[in-house]
Amino acid sequence: MSADKNPALIGEQILVQYSINAKAENFKSPNFNGLQVLNGPNPSTQKSYTSVNGKGGWKFSTTYSYYLKAIKEGTYNISPAAITVNGKTITSKTYQLKVVKASEKNKAEQKALSANLFIKVETSKRNIVVGEQILVSYKLFTRIDLHNTELSSLPALNGFWGKDLKTSSQFKRDIVDGIAYNVATIKKSVLTAQKSGKLSIDPMELKCSIRIQNKRNNRDPFANIFGGNYQLQEELIRSKPITITVADLPNPPANFNGAVGNMSIKSEVDNTNISANEAITYKLTITGRGNIELIKPLAIQFPEDFEVYDPKITDKIFEGGRKRSIKTFEYLLIPRYKGKYTISSANLIVYNPKSKKYETKKSNSHKLSIGRSKNNEQEINRTNQQTVKSTQQDINYIFTNTTFQEIGERAMSKKAFYALFFLPIVLLILLWVYIKTAGKTDTNSKDWKNKKANKIALKRLKMAQNCIKNNNFDSFF
Repeated sequence: MSADKNPALIGEQILVQYSINAKAENFKSPNFNGLQVLNGPNPSTQKSYTSVNGKGGWKFSTTYSYYLKAIKEGTYNISPAAITVNGKTITSKTYQLKVVKASEKNKAEQKALSANLFIKVETSKRNIVVGEQILVSYKLFTRIDLHNTELSSLPALNGFWGKDLKTSSQFKRDIVDGIAYNVATIKKSVLTAQKSGKLSIDPMELKCSIRIQNKRNNRDPFANIFGGNYQLQEELIRSKPITITVADLPNPPANFNGAVGNMSIKSEVDNTNISANEAITYKLTITGRGNIELIKPLAIQFPEDFEVYDPKITDKIFEGGRKRSIKTFEYLLIPRYKGKYTISSANLIVYNPKSKKYETKKSNSHKLSIGRSKNNEQEINRTNQQTVKSTQQDINYIFTNTTFQEIGERAMSKKAFYALFFLPIVLLILLWVYIKTAGKTDTNSKDWKNKKANKIALKRLKMAQNCIKNNNFDSFF
């Protein structure tokens, strides 16, 4: 066990590592007794092959890393950690970590670090309604020479549906309050509120390796060539939590399906004049900005004589719906009888956050002319059809009066019943025994000889195959 700082300062991040130089499993974390665990355990394993005097072997080493923080000064006893190696449990020693108050110099250094390396969270809006979208961006600002960055913890999306957008990790120059920073966008997401209230987005944690100049090697002419003029310092930085206020939608209509944004709707059919039992493609397209990706199929009134299949859903969503996106529902319809039919327009109710009103979008209706079936399929005249319709009753009675009769005595005795029940089982067992014994005794039968010959042949072929694999051709021949 090792710690990068002992003594450490109040509020300072402490890297504690447990290393094992063998193949191990079932690591059990220690008790840090009052120290705040910022991150961990983070395992990393190394595997190497060594050869000495012609004898080689694999070497394993595993390191479990923790990032800790102390709020108060004092001496903290860290209990032993445990791990299993070859079935035996080994433990580390108890470790004492001393935490002291920071001097004015150290406080200034920590303040300078937080001012020169931090994560900033930007949101497009802080006050929205249920179903409305916001853009959340996490940006890394640095004026320090970074060797590497690693994402340690992603923010939890409490009450949001999120979709990540593509980002570029390249640093760009940006000036904030007259100070130049190198800025990189770490994460960008479009969040859609799923419930109302004050929803909190947890912080993001980022582990940074900072390259610090080693003053001792300034005079070494080879230090800059071989990298000895620098040392790495690990720091864990966190963004601040953000709170989004989400309000309920004002008095949503009964047939509102949760669409929020600015959208339009249209419909089309591939053919209006066909014969019965032929297929029609009905396509419904929703276009616009908003939570289009979350919209479910609409309630469309198709004619009763049409066979309707579940829609094929396709979408093209840009920036999570913040840019003009398209969602299509494609239905396959098969009319079964000739006649004149109308597919009524589909209604989409959308709440527009800008106007703060509900808007009803309607698609166009379609009139269809269905002719007689071309394949001479049997067609039932519509005047003779009997359509079963609901009477809006829970129970439709068949009989309201029931006559009960007493159950008489058993027609069969208990003994006869059990005898007949177990008789087929006994007969099957006797038949199975007979087949087995007959097969063993009839050793002169043709089937038995073939079975024995196949068994011997397969055994020898298996041995021959093993000889070929092992390049043992003498034994094979």
